Amino acid sequence: MSSTLDSLTFSNRYGQLPEHFYQRKSPQPLKKPATLVALNPDVASLLGINPYELDQEQLTNWMTGHLQLKGSEPLAMKYAGHQFGHYNPDLGDGRGLLLGEITNPQGQHWEVHLKGGGQTAFSRFGDGRAVLRSSIREFLGSEALHYLGIPTTRALAVTVTGEAIRREQLEPGATLLRVTPSHLRFGHFEHFYYRQDQEGLKILLDFSLANLYPHLLDHPDPALALFDEVQERTAYLVALWQAYGFCHGVLNTDNMSLLGETLDYGPFAFLDFYQPGYVGNHSDDQGRYAFDRQPEIVHWNLTCLAQALSGLTSADGLKASLNRFPEIFQKHYRQSLAKRLGVSPVADWPLLQGFLGLCENSRVDWTRFLRLLAEGRLQAAETLLKAGGPGVTAQQVEAWMASWQKKVDTYFANPQERCRELEAVNPCVLPRTHRLQQAITAAEEGDFSEVNRMLAVFRQPFTQDGKQPQDQESPPAHQQCLPLSCSS
Repeated sequence: MSSTLDSLTFSNRYGQLPEHFYQRKSPQPLKKPATLVALNPDVASLLGINPYELDQEQLTNWMTGHLQLKGSEPLAMKYAGHQFGHYNPDLGDGRGLLLGEITNPQGQHWEVHLKGGGQTAFSRFGDGRAVLRSSIREFLGSEALHYLGIPTTRALAVTVTGEAIRREQLEPGATLLRVTPSHLRFGHFEHFYYRQDQEGLKILLDFSLANLYPHLLDHPDPALALFDEVQERTAYLVALWQAYGFCHGVLNTDNMSLLGETLDYGPFAFLDFYQPGYVGNHSDDQGRYAFDRQPEIVHWNLTCLAQALSGLTSADGLKASLNRFPEIFQKHYRQSLAKRLGVSPVADWPLLQGFLGLCENSRVDWTRFLRLLAEGRLQAAETLLKAGGPGVTAQQVEAWMASWQKKVDTYFANPQERCRELEAVNPCVLPRTHRLQQAITAAEEGDFSEVNRMLAVFRQPFTQDGKQPQDQESPPAHQQCLPLSCSS
């Protein structure tokens, strides 16, 4: 592995598409010296970089526009999308730049995307910059999801730039380097569909098949096969969100990945207690992107993708595929939730529904409750559920606990096996909003130690090793399930 960035191999396949797919644009150099806040060693290794010998000054210069690597061909992608249900043709990388595509020593392709690189042709009225708050949230949040087993983009590093950026107030500027095999979105297809650019659609389809889904190239109906695969991956993704209490906050079609990954972290949050109607974005006045509406909205977004592909395949085939979404989602969701409780997703579904009802009515910290069950601390779990609130009675809790224990006793040979299996899927830590804010506050004051410590904590969410008591504490009542700003 390399200790410098100069030896990275760039392939830049997206940059070989016609010029109207993007704007070629280099990052605007930042005026003040920048500092590296955090580096993710796992992602560095993915790219073929030695994280422990890396020239960090070189990385910082690359991330702040003062260095362009040989072979890198920065560009801003053009796409469109439905935002809060309304089509917007004027979207694209407004504060992000695809710096290039790195081919690692194993032959894998990784796109490296800089957030906060300055204005592009698609910035509209934005300044093209990013702030430290949202950059740290995405850096830690995306890595936390990855280690929970939830598909997501990754993050290599964060810098603080020394510039003050105005959002609701003045905030420290920052840049973030994001990594994924592809940044293609539903909105890419929508852009060409609404422009009635059939040739562009066909080029984009061929590119997507060749570079993301090559096993579909010989399919007799490749556009429909692509849609089927994207729908399967997306249904699996939202099923995991629901099973682990993740609320995205801004599920516009331009924030939907063609790979079925969690993309574009804005006002995301994990539920502090089971509140199905939680709205994470304080700009979402109608609750369109509430937690319990995510499967419905994702299905709606897939309908938009299907419409964009309608000129490339059978409309009847797309409609039939879309009709399968609820079944696909329910299958993955019930399997994921059942696995967390160690029961059957089919035979024990009423038990799982009872669990969700108790969690909602008691306003219990369901992550802590599930972890206590996983660790075999059943009395503590029962006490926590009973103390959660006035919405449930002690008799209801005791009846559910007895039913659950009777079930799991038939599925596991002994309590030790049960604990081993359940601890492997029930985290003791999550990137909760109040904990992220503590790291952000320290970083804004120049102390990056908590960001780096939390990165290590979130890399091992299923073990108590290396955890501090505050990592697992519920937030105080005034900090629970707060709506957040999507400004970044």
